[in-house]
Amino acid sequence: MPARGGTRSAMTLTETPMAALPAEIPVGAPPALRLVARQPGPNGAGAGGRVGMRYGRIANWLGSRRPLTFVAVLAIFTMGPVVLLSTLSVNSIYATVTDASNHRLAGASALAAVYVNTEMTALAQLEDAYARRPSLIAALRDGNHVNFDAPVILAALKDLRALQTGTKFATIDDPSGTFWGNQDPAGSPALIGSNFSTTRDWYRGVVKSGKAYVSSAYVSALAGTPLVVAIATPVRADGHYAPNGTEIGILVVGYELSDTQRLFSDFALNQGVLIEVTDQSGVVVAQSGTVPNKLVQDTSPGVNAALKGKSSTDRLSIAGEDDFAAYSPVADVGWTLVARVPASVALADANRLRASVIVITFLLLALLAVAKAVLYVVLRDRQRAQLALARANNSLEERVAGRTADLEASNRDLEAFSYSVSHDLRSPLRGIDGFSRLLLEENKEGLSAEGTRRLGLIRAGAQQMGNLIDDLLAFSRLGRVELKKRRVYTPGVVSEVIAELKLENPDRKIEFVVQDLPPCYADPVLVKQVFRNLLGNAVKFTGTVPAGRIEVGSNAGPGTKKPRMITYFVKDNGVGFDMRYSDKLFGVFQRLHRAEDFPGTGVGLALVRRIVERHGGTVWAEGALNAGATFYLTLEDGNART
Repeated sequence: MPARGGTRSAMTLTETPMAALPAEIPVGAPPALRLVARQPGPNGAGAGGRVGMRYGRIANWLGSRRPLTFVAVLAIFTMGPVVLLSTLSVNSIYATVTDASNHRLAGASALAAVYVNTEMTALAQLEDAYARRPSLIAALRDGNHVNFDAPVILAALKDLRALQTGTKFATIDDPSGTFWGNQDPAGSPALIGSNFSTTRDWYRGVVKSGKAYVSSAYVSALAGTPLVVAIATPVRADGHYAPNGTEIGILVVGYELSDTQRLFSDFALNQGVLIEVTDQSGVVVAQSGTVPNKLVQDTSPGVNAALKGKSSTDRLSIAGEDDFAAYSPVADVGWTLVARVPASVALADANRLRASVIVITFLLLALLAVAKAVLYVVLRDRQRAQLALARANNSLEERVAGRTADLEASNRDLEAFSYSVSHDLRSPLRGIDGFSRLLLEENKEGLSAEGTRRLGLIRAGAQQMGNLIDDLLAFSRLGRVELKKRRVYTPGVVSEVIAELKLENPDRKIEFVVQDLPPCYADPVLVKQVFRNLLGNAVKFTGTVPAGRIEVGSNAGPGTKKPRMITYFVKDNGVGFDMRYSDKLFGVFQRLHRAEDFPGTGVGLALVRRIVERHGGTVWAEGALNAGATFYLTLEDGNART
């Protein structure tokens, strides 16, 4: 079921209708120069004849004026509109290509953020699994370093580093964050007894969260003072030497920044973008190109916004090079992801089109200059001037059509790219899920409970990633789906969705209340998707309520300012949400609740907003924590179409 939340993003191009472009050509042109070729009437005198008569009157008027007056007037009414049209065309080209590049870059940034989040979460889960090992727990005894079984601890640390390549060090500190020499490779004896509780972010993070924590970058105390990030995990007693659940030590694994760079560089190369990964403080931990050799903080507004959970795009200058940049938060880790592409690459097509427009503009201006000379000498040759202007108009229409075809080809390339990426990502995910299932089925008796749990985590992660890819593709394709509007019987759609949800949740006690709903004028398939997502969310977020109540109705609330619009609402008595964060509800990957409590991909409500806005409506929500939520949407009144 879709999760509550999501941000902007997704990877969608806004297409300009081809018919809209030629309609702008005549704006600003003098009436006498708006020439349209028409068939002659019954008497042979068509629009061309009327235009010729008009030119004749203009010629007679100009013929009585001085040559300077004639040239000045002609320059204003011919060259001015051509230069203006050329400027507007170039601006339109750059605006369209820039928007398309920003959308694609934002999608690549969001996908890279998911990848970074997945990789770091997987490392944290591996370390958490080692922290649960009975042998390690027994070696830490009651958490007093005097009672530590050092050989067993060192063997566990060596085993962890052998399994997870790329680690700089692995160490066990006592619960207070004090180092007692239990480290692989061995640390400096001078550090024994050193307390890191006030100097290391990983200690504060693991104490505050009580679970595996990915730290910010820092200068390690190891020989050579390498730059590292650490993953710290609490080790808890199992009840033998200390009360069950008591923290008896902290497992800390360090990764040098060069290793984090290798972890993400191949993915960035496949995406065709430059990336930069920063930690919770904005310090760069990985970047395309050279490995960071000192702690450098990225203080750009985009990184600051991403650290607060907001995605954005920007255009900036780095080392004298103009770049497009997209910023995305790495949700579960607290890091940020910056994807960049040089403006020279992103705007290559626009630069080529600009050169063509400039050349054509100069050609047109030259042609007009010749026409002025001809008109100045032979003003009576009106038909030649008319044909020249008609040819210029036809040439302009052909260029507009060609530019539209180029944009359509770019959209097709983007669609093929999305399909290729989704296929390449889904194939290994299916292999992971399938082999994990076979391992569970064929070794059911030989696997320990912990092994079964880990394989279950692997399968759940693969399936979640598959669902996320499907939702991202659906979100990106929605902007290109043709709407097939008709009068939709809304009560029937809602009843059908409720029946499906009841079959999917047979053990839930939910009261559905459906008011008298007026019909709407919309695409029936997409309308069902909207109510499916909203009602599915209501069912999910009432899961903690003994007796859930979901109400569907319509009213003349704040969303009905436009005529011919109906406001529908879906109301539940579930966990609700804090209205301070309501702006995050309908964005991609923005969640107001933990995924462990309410699973989902974070795309469902973003799809709802995209569908409703494509129908010309709006969507918003009201709610309070533990007091339920109400989601509103407006659609065109179906009765107004009868």
